[in-house]
Amino acid sequence: MPLMSVNAWSFEKKLGPMRMMEWDENWNEHRLVVEPNQQEMTIPQLLNMLGNNGFYGVEIPYGNIQLTSEENVNQLWEKSRYTGVQLTSLLLDYGDLSSEDEERRQRDIEWYKRWIDIAGKAGFISVRIPGGEAEPEDEEALQRSVEGMLELADYADSRRVRVLTENLGRLLSTSDNCRKLLDACEGNVGLTVDFGNFKTDKYRQLAVLLPFAYTVHAKAELDSRGEIDWDDFRACLDLCAEAGFRGAMSFTYLGEGDEWSSILQLKEEAETVFVNRV
Repeated sequence: MPLMSVNAWSFEKKLGPMRMMEWDENWNEHRLVVEPNQQEMTIPQLLNMLGNNGFYGVEIPYGNIQLTSEENVNQLWEKSRYTGVQLTSLLLDYGDLSSEDEERRQRDIEWYKRWIDIAGKAGFISVRIPGGEAEPEDEEALQRSVEGMLELADYADSRRVRVLTENLGRLLSTSDNCRKLLDACEGNVGLTVDFGNFKTDKYRQLAVLLPFAYTVHAKAELDSRGEIDWDDFRACLDLCAEAGFRGAMSFTYLGEGDEWSSILQLKEEAETVFVNRV
């Protein structure tokens, strides 16, 4: 049975302002953009809710971590241990290690390192870093991404944090490229597999990558009515079970319905699939 986890992106609109980084090409610098979501719950309250409902892990986007002082990071570490909810992954949804712009790439690497430091102090098991936005056919861009990943993996190792990437963004939009990057990194970089990120030949590509998955984003696809496509979700779960996946399965719901009840339904469905496989 996988470790039952939640992707906090599911609660984006309830966790307060989302502080996201962008690259300003005109000034060659990072620019902070704040999405003014109202705060209906805090990260500690989310951990309490998860711990009380049979979840043992959570993935948190960096933009939801409002305060990064030593005191606040320590509080996150303590709350995780008190609730029994592992901080399975810090999601760094920014950056382009594949960029031809050397200045941008180096600044992004330094930005990642600052968040790796925070992840290590807070007790995150891993950080997820995107491969980049170059075209998937660009072999030189893939090599740049590999070099950046290896530098970050080496840096993270001393902080007891594992670097992961994901089938996310243009460069890693194919299972072939994901495999190429993983092979080039020789086991130093792990993989998050997201159910919803492949736009073509979805099930074949998921089947290729799931045997290598360190974590899974069990994302619910929505049908034309905005409801969960259960046939698709079950098909993805079956592929996970066939691959023998036992890592953190982070349920992800991005629809307009009630997030919490939807997450509980996804968890129940996953438990049914995996119990029936035993």
